[in-house]
Amino acid sequence: MPTLPFTIDAELLRELGERLVGKPHIALAELVKNSYDADATQVTINFTPNKDKIEISDDGHGMNLDEFKKFWMRIGTTHKREKRSKNLGRLMTGSKGVGRLAVQFLANKLTILTIPADKNSKGLKVHIDWKKAIGTKRTKTKELTEVKVTYNEVDRNPSDKGTSVILEELKDEWTEDSVKELASELWWLQPPLNLSTEDLKNRFKIHFRSTLQEYSKRFLEQMSAIKRIWLARLVGNTEDGEVKFSLQFPGEGPTVHRCKIADFIHNNGKFNKKENLNMCQFEIRIYNLSGKQKFGIKVGEARAYFKNHGGVHVYDGGFRLPYYGSPESDWLKLEYDHSHRQYVSQLLPKEIQVFRALYDLPTLGRVLGVVEVDTSQEPNLEIMITRDRLAETTAYKDLVTTVRYALDWYANETARRKIQKKEASSEPTSLTFEYVEEVLEYYKPDIPEKIYQEIYEKVQEATTAAKTQQELALKQVGLLTSLATAGISALSYQHELKKQFAYIEDLIDRMKNIRTMRSELQENLNSLSTELALWLKRAKATNLLFDYIADTENTQLRHSLRARMVVEDITDQTSFLARDTEIDYSQIDKYLRLPKASFAEWGAIFQNVFINAFNAMLDSPKPLLHISCRSRGKSREILIQDTGHGINLKDADRLFEPFERESKISDARKALGYGGTGLGLTIIRLLANNIGCRVRFVEPEDGFSTAFSISWREIK
Repeated sequence: MPTLPFTIDAELLRELGERLVGKPHIALAELVKNSYDADATQVTINFTPNKDKIEISDDGHGMNLDEFKKFWMRIGTTHKREKRSKNLGRLMTGSKGVGRLAVQFLANKLTILTIPADKNSKGLKVHIDWKKAIGTKRTKTKELTEVKVTYNEVDRNPSDKGTSVILEELKDEWTEDSVKELASELWWLQPPLNLSTEDLKNRFKIHFRSTLQEYSKRFLEQMSAIKRIWLARLVGNTEDGEVKFSLQFPGEGPTVHRCKIADFIHNNGKFNKKENLNMCQFEIRIYNLSGKQKFGIKVGEARAYFKNHGGVHVYDGGFRLPYYGSPESDWLKLEYDHSHRQYVSQLLPKEIQVFRALYDLPTLGRVLGVVEVDTSQEPNLEIMITRDRLAETTAYKDLVTTVRYALDWYANETARRKIQKKEASSEPTSLTFEYVEEVLEYYKPDIPEKIYQEIYEKVQEATTAAKTQQELALKQVGLLTSLATAGISALSYQHELKKQFAYIEDLIDRMKNIRTMRSELQENLNSLSTELALWLKRAKATNLLFDYIADTENTQLRHSLRARMVVEDITDQTSFLARDTEIDYSQIDKYLRLPKASFAEWGAIFQNVFINAFNAMLDSPKPLLHISCRSRGKSREILIQDTGHGINLKDADRLFEPFERESKISDARKALGYGGTGLGLTIIRLLANNIGCRVRFVEPEDGFSTAFSISWREIK
């Protein structure tokens, strides 16, 4: 059976150039990326638009005639895909083989001079006139396989290597904005640090030269933009046991802090020049890589850039030690402390620490830093035999502590600024009972009359029990503030929140339906919609805690509700707070009914008890919440037991007083806000008394550490 071959019109080169490359600055960026893939450490763009000419020169490995035929003369080669560069092992930036499409897109004439790294191979000079090679009219174009380039091999200097691409008769007019866009495509190829000559893999410098000075200025500004979008800048140095830190935020002067190496815990108040670190200096910049970035930097590119180059790097006498700053190295324990949710600094003096300060500790993916030491001048600082890191001596511990101390101080000052900003933007709160009553009165129109009256009366009862008038006022403020903000605000905003959730759901659906040809943009859209959906799910779960309050039936109608039904509902509402806790209520009699009350009242009781139990089991190896019931004659009891830290039954009644707490969780957990406000049990007792129940802590059964009892007598 006869066969027919496909034929390809040379016009396809133009079509592919327009579709795959699209814009001149992207086309030129492709040629610079080719230099990167050729293991170049320097590339120069000579830009002379007044001469209608652009030249890109690099010091990469070049090509011999064989390689030129195999790779450059074949359209759409995939030799770069999922491969690394020949000599330095860089991850290839190109994957479509569109470099020659880019040059055709940019100019009518092309000259390539390439000298291979192999000193025994000759250089190669190639020339092509695209207008003659392809044709100028669509009706006169040739077959693609008929398009030819002229070449000749040339003698070379043994010390030379690299490639020059010369573009003439430019097809587009270049402006300052075009040059800025070019830099936007290339900035991420350059490392942010002045790496040593040993670190060739990460060394890549782009020089831009132009007869028009404004073009050079715009290019340089955009290429260095990543260095100018920092959120904070930390500078520090040590000398003879004294450490000085300087912290600066954009648009502000530096703040200075000092400490002594002798004060570090491992030094026990002593400093010895032969044992401790004598001199080092460092600079660390912290970035915020969420949301829109300045200078047109794409947030996805910025994150990828910091993943590759981020971290805090260490240099010894000007040479980088590879271990520090690599993605695998967490030598400052930043990621470790984040994963373990450590929010209390072990280094800063207690008198300067701000509550939950390490919440603002940056991750490795948000910092760029350089630490400089000189082991030749340090008696107790030495490089290991692997040549990639420092030995763990006392001086090394000093180095780690110094740098980490600085980062803890940054987090502490950031937290302090947030508190000051919040205080400056809000009015001072009076701690008088009259003011609290005014707050409650203000929200009265939004509260069902019965709920309002119950809250008011029970708060009066609680405050009457206080020992002094001052204690009475303080407890009243705390109690009413919590009740007003948690319950009353929930009533006020419940309906509005649901509308906002509906709007966000619609927004997520619209984002999911967006389709774009730009893979990076599509990936970012998909990621954003997923993150929004996860946030919305948790926000809905949080809002569900107050959902029953907004329902008039739940707050005003009083029923003898089935205990198991109420527990099931509250378990669902609080499930997102339960974390890994197992919850078992299978031993509640399905026919057991609770004393007559509104669902809102019983919901508040069980919510508070459950949340207290979840907090108590934060550090429990096997968290279990067990709810059961017991009956004796007309006496009924709900027993809620957990495997948390337990309580002292002799002192348990004190915990029902306002603002009284007993927490045995770690300081870091407390710093997160776990452990409550000391009002939960007060609210429980207030509501239980109103319903006609007795609430107390009792002796737990075997296998449990805490037991909370809700008991009553059944009245037919």
